Amino acid sequence: MPSFSKLISAAALAQMATAYTQVNLMSAFMTKNIDPIIFPGSYSESHLHSIFGSDALTASTNTSAELQAGCTNADNPNDLSAYWVPTPLYTTDGGKTYQPIGMFRFSAYYNLGETPAEVAIPQNLKMVAGKATATTEAEMDANAQSSWGCESEDVALDSNGFPSSTCSTHVQQLLFFPNCVNVDTLETAYKDRRGGSCPSGMKSMPQLRFSIRWDLRKDLPDGWSGEAPIKLACGNAFCSHGDFINGWTEEAAENMLATTQDKQHFSAVTGSLGTEQMSCTPTDAEPDKGTSDYAESVSMMGKRSVSAWGWASRSRMSRA
Repeated sequence: MPSFSKLISAAALAQMATAYTQVNLMSAFMTKNIDPIIFPGSYSESHLHSIFGSDALTASTNTSAELQAGCTNADNPNDLSAYWVPTPLYTTDGGKTYQPIGMFRFSAYYNLGETPAEVAIPQNLKMVAGKATATTEAEMDANAQSSWGCESEDVALDSNGFPSSTCSTHVQQLLFFPNCVNVDTLETAYKDRRGGSCPSGMKSMPQLRFSIRWDLRKDLPDGWSGEAPIKLACGNAFCSHGDFINGWTEEAAENMLATTQDKQHFSAVTGSLGTEQMSCTPTDAEPDKGTSDYAESVSMMGKRSVSAWGWASRSRMSRA
């Protein structure tokens, strides 16, 4: 299994980080078994997700306007997007029970080192990056460049795609989203290569990248060596994926285009909602629906555990 640094080195990241903007969200405001993109309206089909951004997100959310009516924990008040990933879990009893891993920070980067974008991220755009049904490295979507590793050192990965020994700081997760869009149909795709061309009928938009730092130092104070005692709600690291519904205000989304022109520095995105982080506290909009408990979420999906890293389903497999 290759090390994290071989998948995406610190030097490569530094080279890419030449034209971008960034939004930070210090924590998931909600952990819940919903996925309005793949299972709209359902509270029993999706695995558990860690959810960031606008608290207007529910299992039925479909538009940017819905998200823009909420409260966000993003440090840019003009970004009321919803971001979510399958919840990472750890075990201290050999896999009998699992708990969500603590986190340090979620960062959403836009247009890292890419060529100038042609169009703003459209209102109502929904995207998924990665492949939730993947169980091996070969089954992953290479375009998403999904990877896990230690933030500060080179550590080999175990057979499940996680660091094979304790990280001195944080476990880091990276994930790249499509950078091409048909503004009429809202279909998305990746360019044929970095800095390359979009498919016919599509234009380039700022590319979104998730960078999430999970903190296991309190959860597993004695660390580990060999197979990591962690997994995702969807299985091993190879099923890593992310979801996004655009909640940027239209003005701010248009202003983001200017940040893709600067080839050297970070550029803040401004908009009508100002520059100060919202003072509200995001909360679950539907606290009586769904669950935040991992074991209960598995039960609600009607699945039985068949291994430490995946499940057989009596219904359909969760795709994201």
